[in-house]
Amino acid sequence: MSLSRSLPLRINLISLIFSALVAFVLTALGGFFLHREQTANAVIRATLAADELATRANRLVSLDMDFADFLRFDDQCAEVIRSDPMLRSAALFNTNGIQQYSSGADRIDWPFAVQLPDANRARTVAASASGILVLHPVMRSKNEVVGYAVVAVNDAAVLHATLNSVGWLVASAFGLFVVGLIIQQGILWRAVGRPLANLVRTADSIQPDRLVQIPELPGMNANDDVGRLYGAFSRLVQRLLDARHELIVQNERLENAVRERTTELERVNADLAYDIERRKELEEELRKLASTDALTGLANRAFIMPYLERRLDQARRNSTPLGLILLDFDGFKHINDTHGHAIGDRVLQIMGQRIQQVCRQSDVLARLGGDEFLIAFEAFLDQGQADALCQRVVALFESPLQIGALSLPLGVSVGAALFPRDGEDLTSLMAAADIAMYAIKQRGGGYLFASPIARDQVEPEGQ
Repeated sequence: MSLSRSLPLRINLISLIFSALVAFVLTALGGFFLHREQTANAVIRATLAADELATRANRLVSLDMDFADFLRFDDQCAEVIRSDPMLRSAALFNTNGIQQYSSGADRIDWPFAVQLPDANRARTVAASASGILVLHPVMRSKNEVVGYAVVAVNDAAVLHATLNSVGWLVASAFGLFVVGLIIQQGILWRAVGRPLANLVRTADSIQPDRLVQIPELPGMNANDDVGRLYGAFSRLVQRLLDARHELIVQNERLENAVRERTTELERVNADLAYDIERRKELEEELRKLASTDALTGLANRAFIMPYLERRLDQARRNSTPLGLILLDFDGFKHINDTHGHAIGDRVLQIMGQRIQQVCRQSDVLARLGGDEFLIAFEAFLDQGQADALCQRVVALFESPLQIGALSLPLGVSVGAALFPRDGEDLTSLMAAADIAMYAIKQRGGGYLFASPIARDQVEPEGQ
């Protein structure tokens, strides 16, 4: 067979092998995605069937029936999958993973090693020895899961549907491939085979003793396909040499530009990182200013009130104790009026520091305003521990405050209230502590816990 005939055939053979490899890869990918699509379609059908089965079970559960009292519920399991070949079986499980009813003898294996938590009320797709399962919770009420409706996907049906689709895909592709191969053979002979045959005959006529110089093709016509191809190759080589030189120059320029841009980008990134870090610092400072008393550095009213609301909610849920202590200082107004606001501010700072020293890490100390402070405490087992805290606070101010040469006597009145004994919400707790503080102030200072008698006999100042 001559080269003019065999070359297109070899090209077709190479094209055939390459196309077969591409077709194999595309078929495998197509089969994979078709199988995923069929599986997803089967899961959707299983989800609808599980929803329907769970709805039927919910109707019976809403009538206060237990699973064991359901009548002919195996038929209900069979009915939801009867018309769908993609579904293999359906069953009803209790919360312990024990099968109660099934659509047939084909048993479904529970896909979880342990019982599902009650909080898992969403539809679940799981895999087990029985294949792909869709679980839907059966609810007795909004917050109580009593079981699960489970539907198993028919893996064999999914695979059969996938192979069916792949078969049609392969048949169609093979037909198009054969038609394309026939057309390609004719085009290659006209476009490649005949001109290459002339070029090969010319190359075969070149003698080895003439390799010292560039041989000319005998009988080459610059106007025919072979002559134009030879001339095009010569021009192409020269252009490639010129292009190579230009590419080297351009690469050097590009590398210099990249280095400059990289340096500039690193500088911009460093500036941006600094700006971001500074912004975070400013935001943190603003958050602290919003929740901190500027004079004493303690928590302020804007912080402590929402905090106490949250702690009360937790105390209600967990049935844990919580208490408030209100402090008001006797003689502070006299100090402020006599020695000025600068001394008064220093006194407030010292008061805050002293009180902070006797508080535990879990206690929160806040300044509500003026000379009024609040301590929020929790986790005391009895009132005796709270009494001890109040005693420590009162003892702090038994001796005068020393500021330079000044000796400033200062008493304290402490009113305390406990949750839930003295109030169920923050308003009532604050009122109870305020009443106790006012009552002990009338007695000359010290501390007093709120009680029903104290709230009935004494009204807060200003009422």
